Amino acid sequence: MSSERKTSSAASLLAGWDVTVVSKTEKSIRIGWSSPTSLLNSGIRFYVALAKKANSSSEPVGELAAGNVTVSEITELVGYSEYNVSVVAVDSNGMPFKSAEVLVMTDEGGE
Repeated sequence: MSSERKTSSAASLLAGWDVTVVSKTEKSIRIGWSSPTSLLNSGIRFYVALAKKANSSSEPVGELAAGNVTVSEITELVGYSEYNVSVVAVDSNGMPFKSAEVLVMTDEGGE
């Protein structure tokens, strides 16, 4: 591993850690994940659930979750749009680790 210092945007991918889509609406995606503590050598300080619009340069939308929480609802999304959803866990040493991404489409809106 290099001695290069990681920045907050450079979370290491944690192999074997996945996110599951629990439910979705026109403007939100609810996700769940297992605690990655068995894959790490330390505890979890907090999580950040992220949704980034697919094929877009826009910034991701995120929700902060406590270290003992394993579900989150990401809100204020655009209807009938594809998002890459993932979770970043920050361990007790302050190091960020990223889950695998899952591609999900929000529901179609109606009038």
